[in-house]
Amino acid sequence: MKKLILLSLSLFLAVCLFGQYNMPRPDMNPFRIENSNLFNPNQIKLSHSLGFEAGSSSTGHGYYLSRYTSHLNYKLSPSWDAQLNLNFVNFGSAITNSSIELNDDNTSKVLPDFSIRYKPSDSFQFSVHVQQGLYSSPSQSSWFNRW
Repeated sequence: MKKLILLSLSLFLAVCLFGQYNMPRPDMNPFRIENSNLFNPNQIKLSHSLGFEAGSSSTGHGYYLSRYTSHLNYKLSPSWDAQLNLNFVNFGSAITNSSIELNDDNTSKVLPDFSIRYKPSDSFQFSVHVQQGLYSSPSQSSWFNRW
């Protein structure tokens, strides 16, 4: 019995001591990227923004708009970077004569935009920006038809 207690106590102490030792462990992560300068996850910055807007005129017409944007910025090199914005927009109109009544024109859209910028120095930069839904003729009646 004495040997059994001594053996289990020494086994317990050995496990505790080896548990404190920093043994090398193999990296089994299948998603890691080795020696890749182009797709380095440390170069990605992700941020989000949220906005709400509403308005009405003296003629009794109003609008509402809510927007969630996910911003993804990727630094390709010290002088090149790319940015992708995904805008999730919900908007519609309302009648605001005596009370607020929402119309049946509630619409949701995804408006992406993309830009790439080359900035070799502080005094020079070149950028290309692709954006959807900002330009229209002024003859359109509703502001939300421009999207």
